[in-house]
Amino acid sequence: MPLPAEIPLRVGRRKLPLGSVFWHEAGQPRGETVVFLHGSWHDSAQWLPVMQHLAVAHHCLAPDLLGFGESLRADKTPYSIALQVEGLHSLLSVLRIHRCRLVAHSLGAWVAGQYALTYPDQVQSLAVIAPEGVAEAGLRGRWRRDRWLVAPWSPLPLVLPWLGNSPWAKTWRDRRQCLRQSPAACKILFQRRAAAIHGELLQQGLGQVTAPTLVVESAAADPLTHRLTQAWVRLLPAANHADVAPADNPLGVDASELAAALGQLITSKPYSPSPQKLPPAQNVASLGQPF
Repeated sequence: MPLPAEIPLRVGRRKLPLGSVFWHEAGQPRGETVVFLHGSWHDSAQWLPVMQHLAVAHHCLAPDLLGFGESLRADKTPYSIALQVEGLHSLLSVLRIHRCRLVAHSLGAWVAGQYALTYPDQVQSLAVIAPEGVAEAGLRGRWRRDRWLVAPWSPLPLVLPWLGNSPWAKTWRDRRQCLRQSPAACKILFQRRAAAIHGELLQQGLGQVTAPTLVVESAAADPLTHRLTQAWVRLLPAANHADVAPADNPLGVDASELAAALGQLITSKPYSPSPQKLPPAQNVASLGQPF
């Protein structure tokens, strides 16, 4: 969906120490900045319909994460959430953006959550949709199939063509095709050592987020997404929760309703946490290996 003529869409590219970053941009840079982080299997273009609504009053910036879309990771730099956080920080520093609103989907929410913990003074608010980055005891092993579909040592890709046209075989082949379109997401989510993934989970940190927060959920969210969404709501000290109408787009929610919810968050007052309201830290190791 193109942006209206009075709010022209701009693109940029900048070479940074950790790689080359590409972004979409709209609105006037002198306005308050809203930074959009895309999900696991998408790029910054998934945010264009929402930017169409918010760029009327705000400066909107949607980068491709390193290794996604048109952004390139520096050679031999290991993929991690920390890499994406520092890549984003480097980009915002170069663009002289010292304060921003973070809006993020899926894997981008994991990056945004860690960014809010690493650079709390820079984050004015945090909004997430279908967020990743937490462990839930009831979801152990949920990425086991995906590991087998893309692991270089797995025989499963060789077997799939011979499994016929049964519904489950087709589902597995379609899933593998989707995964192969985003190798960076595969490496971050389930092609690293379990200890490295667990070490970056947000379980221990979300209770320390002090910025106003909004957790958005599609009214038609699947059970897995609902469980992860509720985990974020439970772990954040004062999260607002919003149900948004579903839509057939990469975000899975209606762009105009989402923009309206984000507009309310942007105008909210800063949150001052009370120690008594913070949930107790959870032991990530006790949750097993969900990935």
